[in-house]
Amino acid sequence: MLRVSWENTGDPVLDRLGRQFVERVARYARGGSYERRMEWYRAYIRFTYFLAERFGPEDIRNIQPRHVAAFIRYLKQLGRSEKTVLHYLSIIRWWHQQIPWRKYELPENNILLELEARLDDKRFCEEIKNNCRRKKLRRGIQKSLGSA
Repeated sequence: MLRVSWENTGDPVLDRLGRQFVERVARYARGGSYERRMEWYRAYIRFTYFLAERFGPEDIRNIQPRHVAAFIRYLKQLGRSEKTVLHYLSIIRWWHQQIPWRKYELPENNILLELEARLDDKRFCEEIKNNCRRKKLRRGIQKSLGSA
């Protein structure tokens, strides 16, 4: 268990996302050494700052592929190397898989990089979003047709 807590920043969107990430995801994440998880935690917090500033999602579960693609574009504008961008993608992907009940899966890196290049193409963004939407599991037992 990571021993982390969220300190309020005064930004309601960032505080909401940060608290959700810490309380629902980071504290319960398993895998790798404690030091690696802490390093990846700090990197994901940078991504969370970007999300809050640019998109302001209501819930950490709503992270979409276009959010990650926009972060890729942001890193490239900062002059980060391709290796650094791919490292961030692995961190984001790992933490994203730790999010319970997430609404979207992240596509492969080549699709994310293509999406980054075509962020202005709304139709393409919607197509990727719909392809990455997780299927909802139905609760309860479904009755077969013709049964009482």
